[in-house]
Amino acid sequence: MYIVLTGDLRSSKKMEDRNLSQEKLKGAINYVNSRFKDYLISDFRITGGDSFQGMIYQLDVLVDLYFALYGRIGNPFYLGVGVGSISTSLSEFVQEIDGEAFHLSADALRTAKKKKRWIVMESPSGDDFEVAECILNLLFDVVWSWTDRRADIILYYRENGENPQAIEQASQKFQTGTRNIYKALKAGNYSLFKYGEGVLDKQLKKLHHKIIDPD
Repeated sequence: MYIVLTGDLRSSKKMEDRNLSQEKLKGAINYVNSRFKDYLISDFRITGGDSFQGMIYQLDVLVDLYFALYGRIGNPFYLGVGVGSISTSLSEFVQEIDGEAFHLSADALRTAKKKKRWIVMESPSGDDFEVAECILNLLFDVVWSWTDRRADIILYYRENGENPQAIEQASQKFQTGTRNIYKALKAGNYSLFKYGEGVLDKQLKKLHHKIIDPD
């Protein structure tokens, strides 16, 4: 069983600067391929003007991967996750691989667009991902409600240890008092987000062992 992620930028045709959007997407894909190389079966690639696709080993890396894309794409995007078999050999070029997992991922992306959800997950067994998918959409709805500055602060805090030292470092980077850093985290509901992320992590690990690696 393989995990395929297919993404597409939302309302990309309405963007004022498509070239800048493309450059940001390229940068995001390069960053993901570098940072998550130990979790990738096949590198992420841009598969169309505003679409991208890749394969990962583990479900529980989804939130961190989403954050990596979120912080660098700069535009809302849909994500379809398909878990299933493949019918071709593996390749470093994801476009050369095909099979059930890819078809499910494409179906999931279409559903995400149709139902206006941030992420949809599909597997041959159908309902396995319902709880995880629900939590993911609620978490990402919180993420996309952040202002640009709030997002920058939270991302910096998240990527630098989520501790008092990270608060101090953030206050220096963003040239503001530590009190304002704490305010940004509170206004962004980051404590509640982390609670939801913890519950989700357990759920995704269970699903991974049940569906992808039952042994």
